[in-house]
Amino acid sequence: MLKSRCCLLFLLLSSLQAVAQSPDDEYYPYAEREERREVLTTDSAIFYRAVQGVSDLYGDHTDFNLPQVARRRRGLDYRASRTSLSGVELPYRYFSLLRLLGAEETRCAGLAAASGEWGSAGGVRLFRFPEGEPLQPGFVSVRFTDRNYLFGAKAAASKTFDSGWSLSAAADARTGRDMHVEGVFTNALTAGLRLARRFGEGHELALLCIVPPSTRGTRLSSSEEAFSLTGDRLYNPAWGFQDGRVRNSRVRRETVPLAVVAYEVPLAPATTLVAAFGAETGVSKYSMLDWYDARTPMPDNYRYLPSYAGDRETELAWRSNDTRFTQVDWDELIRRNRMAGGHAVYALEDRAERLCNLSLNALFTTDADARLTFRYGVALRHENTRSYKQMRDLLGADYITDIDRFLVDDDTYSNLLQNDLRHPDRTVREGGRFGYDYALTTRTASVRVQADYRADRFRADLSAELGSGAVSRRGYYEKELFPGAQSYGRSRVVRFTPYLFKALAGWAFTPRSYLEAAVLADARMPEAENLFFQPLYNNRTIDNPVPERTFAAELGWRLTGPVLDLQATAFAVLTLDGTETRRYYDDMASVYCDMAVTGIGRLSYGIEAAADIRLSYRWRLSLAASAGRYKYARDPVVTVLSDVDNSAVDLRAVSRMGGCETGGAPQLTAAAELAWFGTKGWGCRASAGYAGRRFVEPMPLRRTDRIAGQGGITREAFEAFTRQERLSDAFTLDASLFKSFYFDRSRLTAALMLRNLLGDADTPYGGYESLRVRRIRPGDDTLYMPHATRYTYAWPRSFYLTISYRF
Repeated sequence: MLKSRCCLLFLLLSSLQAVAQSPDDEYYPYAEREERREVLTTDSAIFYRAVQGVSDLYGDHTDFNLPQVARRRRGLDYRASRTSLSGVELPYRYFSLLRLLGAEETRCAGLAAASGEWGSAGGVRLFRFPEGEPLQPGFVSVRFTDRNYLFGAKAAASKTFDSGWSLSAAADARTGRDMHVEGVFTNALTAGLRLARRFGEGHELALLCIVPPSTRGTRLSSSEEAFSLTGDRLYNPAWGFQDGRVRNSRVRRETVPLAVVAYEVPLAPATTLVAAFGAETGVSKYSMLDWYDARTPMPDNYRYLPSYAGDRETELAWRSNDTRFTQVDWDELIRRNRMAGGHAVYALEDRAERLCNLSLNALFTTDADARLTFRYGVALRHENTRSYKQMRDLLGADYITDIDRFLVDDDTYSNLLQNDLRHPDRTVREGGRFGYDYALTTRTASVRVQADYRADRFRADLSAELGSGAVSRRGYYEKELFPGAQSYGRSRVVRFTPYLFKALAGWAFTPRSYLEAAVLADARMPEAENLFFQPLYNNRTIDNPVPERTFAAELGWRLTGPVLDLQATAFAVLTLDGTETRRYYDDMASVYCDMAVTGIGRLSYGIEAAADIRLSYRWRLSLAASAGRYKYARDPVVTVLSDVDNSAVDLRAVSRMGGCETGGAPQLTAAAELAWFGTKGWGCRASAGYAGRRFVEPMPLRRTDRIAGQGGITREAFEAFTRQERLSDAFTLDASLFKSFYFDRSRLTAALMLRNLLGDADTPYGGYESLRVRRIRPGDDTLYMPHATRYTYAWPRSFYLTISYRF
């Protein structure tokens, strides 16, 4: 009895984990579903399988205990990791509902073996639904916080019927505004259900549906000058007052439902088939202000700051937090529109994306004998994203005319203004599409094979995947600058042959110690939008597109025991031939440009270690640390074209990025957590986290000869263009307390967690360098300096209170 209560206390204490690592993420969303595992003490051959199993102590102890800063684990891009359910790839928006519906989650870090999955160097996250009904199928909770929203509620229930069908339903609602950052708010409701029917041993049909509508006001990064003048590290330039009420110009609205149908059937005594079809379709919109033959309405534009304006009145207005200067002046925008005679000078538009992602996976599993298992199958995926602008609010005006406003005063191209030649001078009113309209389509098909061999002490895994992929663009508007097939209709199809090969071998020296080594080589397709210089209205692709290649190696060691669990992993990852494209205004050429950066190479290497120490029956200590180097390994090539005629501005320029560090990736981390599981349902925990050697995201354009060489004519200017800024180290101290009440087969839990107890408000969450260049004219000379780096700061002290009831 005492031992079971201890397990329940651990479950409840887990609900007090820290918040996620991104300003837009939620608090630790699945704490209520964690369970404590009893330590195995048997020394039988079965225990070799246990020590060889997948676990990620470092991820468990650092994901929610490190400071609230940007953190790309091992310096890898988000595409290096994958999350799936029955082979269907899933984005983050569905995770919380899957956990509420009862899905079990397994994380395989790095190159760790994942049965039935072919992940890259960033590892995989697997969701699966267990058999049977949970012991406590009902769950409700309410929560209060001061970050992103004020109030939230969750509910979940499951039921198995006599007919063999089982039903699970869940909902998660959040509403309210952020109490620290003005303009930030959340109104979201995510609901879902899962219907399943078992027809016999290993024979099941399941249907999953999740609908996650949400509306979220976001915050923008800004310059250090704006933060210093306002005295507010959480300054948000996206909002302003309209009729005395706060209104945010950057609001994300999403409704992207998910449906997954999975069918599992035994084909023979040793062979099973799991087939799954997934569909993700819906609309995502992100609003922003636009202006027509007028000055930008964004208050922190460099031209409106005292360092550029140079007058005392502007500085005093900023220091006094006069919202007419520091925030969006909605009332003034509306006043100017009403004076314009019908045509809008300012308007609020939506950048809309209509998604339709379909996937079909079939996986066969054959047990050749007790030690050897083969998995093989096919995967098909079709992704289509249609992007367009849609008018949300004309701010008191009647209409706009759908022309390219940037060319109105152009001496050469002012007679080529039409955004859509097939509907010239279209009048756009609220709700109408305008500006651009195109779709990017990605199609992939692959064949997968995996062999898993396990003896008592030895295990080996071999995985291979070979596929074919194609990317194309279809334009629905014919741009006058690029008439005919240059902008309208289908582009040429860009084809790739992605592949993946991974090998893993491990040896258990004893039932409690295990050594594992793994290597990987893969090639993956670039993202569709990075294959086009200007996907908004141009079918031109980048020159010689190639897949991004990755080579990785790992060596891991695990030690388990009744008192100590220890894991250590050394890793190295090299990525080559990366591709990125951007659109920006080039101050040196005085023209809007399209830029392609190719041949990007990054190198990550280091070590991660974590330990669980059971100090006594009621006390537990968790430790984790990592040290590494995440940097650019090669100098990429930069090609810049004029946006109006595709003429060359800079061809195949070398960017001296070699040696620059990867942004948003702390190279030193450490976390410690002390937990106490008391009597009568009481418990508490305290944790500390550290993240060091952090850098802003570097921009390749600034390190070319055209910018740093020609613009950096003084030593100070050259260093400003080429030096990468290091961000300050981050530290956090958190604490939590909970109390549980037990009623026969149910329990009630109240929990309070405090984040950033020291109240440090000067920790940058992250930052990135600007693509813009500022001209300075002291007398007759012209000097160039880069625009200020943009930052976002982490939240100060915050709280999270939850009351949950499980029955």
